[in-house]
Amino acid sequence: MGIADRDGLGALTMQAVARELGFTTMALYRYFPSKDALIDAIVDAAHGLPRAREGPVGTWREEVERWAWAKRTMLISRPWLAELPFVAAPHGPNWLAWLEAVVEALALTGLDAGEVFDMLHAVDGYVRGGSDTAISFAKAQARGMSQEEWMGAVSIDLVRAVGDPRFPTLSAMIVSGLERDITLEDNFHFGLQRVLDGIELYVDAQAS
Repeated sequence: MGIADRDGLGALTMQAVARELGFTTMALYRYFPSKDALIDAIVDAAHGLPRAREGPVGTWREEVERWAWAKRTMLISRPWLAELPFVAAPHGPNWLAWLEAVVEALALTGLDAGEVFDMLHAVDGYVRGGSDTAISFAKAQARGMSQEEWMGAVSIDLVRAVGDPRFPTLSAMIVSGLERDITLEDNFHFGLQRVLDGIELYVDAQAS
């Protein structure tokens, strides 16, 4: 994982991993029959296991929220995981442990299996999408960029829209948004609460 942490997913090759471990490339093939098998193992290991619950089980909303923040933290700690398209991502035991944790939490809603998986897609999709900016910042930090430098780089294209007659609504929103003092965590929290609000409305409607 050290190679991917330093240089990204594209740097993971049989030769690079063998060199890192002090093996010959042929010796590595005794354990992994292909580069794909090696990457699958590394990616699953990078996920780690979700942190065990401390204390009694909370409400479904509390448990899903706890899972979402934990998943976000994991993704930010390994920003190169975001380079994998979901369909290509390996589904090993650690990945399944994360899936088990959120399905267990959503099952507390009392919804049926199909509905639980529908809600899973909504929650996990938001966590991935809602973490994109923080992941981008983590990648910039890994390259030695400060928060101020990163924010300046991100702002350049947005600032270009200000005053441009082609983007009147975006321009007005950018100017208005400059007055807000919020963090990436604030943004994630706001969006997550709206996703959970939607699930709660559905759960309540099904129960009535």
